[in-house]
Amino acid sequence: MNDPLTLAAVGALALTEGIKFLYTQAGEALKRWRERKGAKTTEPVATQLPAAAFEGRLTEPHLDLAVVARLEQELRDLRAAVADYAQDIDEVDPGEENLLAAVEGLRRAMEAVFGQRITFKGETRPASGTQVTGEAVVEEVFGYVAGLRANRLIAGTVTGRVSAKNVGPGGQVVGIDVDTVG
Repeated sequence: MNDPLTLAAVGALALTEGIKFLYTQAGEALKRWRERKGAKTTEPVATQLPAAAFEGRLTEPHLDLAVVARLEQELRDLRAAVADYAQDIDEVDPGEENLLAAVEGLRRAMEAVFGQRITFKGETRPASGTQVTGEAVVEEVFGYVAGLRANRLIAGTVTGRVSAKNVGPGGQVVGIDVDTVG
């Protein structure tokens, strides 16, 4: 989990625009879920991260309605906590701990709904978008081991790591094994 105080390093403009985006997207997710209650599916959305607020971009964003259902009350509570900031009633103070904690919670909830990372400008974390990470830590390898193996990666960030103490005869260690990249 990220420390909400790391958001204190984000500028007031990026934080303000980011709050507006997260507030709006959470509201749209709740509306779509309400309209399709019981649907256990993902639904494409046409949204882009505001460049003034976020690093990177969402890759073919989809709402996971099952995640929205699971997080419904949390999304409602977090939206309410940032509503006055999202609607320009209150001014954003990047040093206000309660606000930062609410924004971090709303961001984490929306990352789960979109299934992608959302990174504010100025944060020291990987850029927004799809992130796939695989890691294998083994003592001995006598066959094949990969940190990450995927078929057809079209977009996103991929990281694969392997740590092996001993690779025996015929052993093969691969960080990333991808058929198609882009």
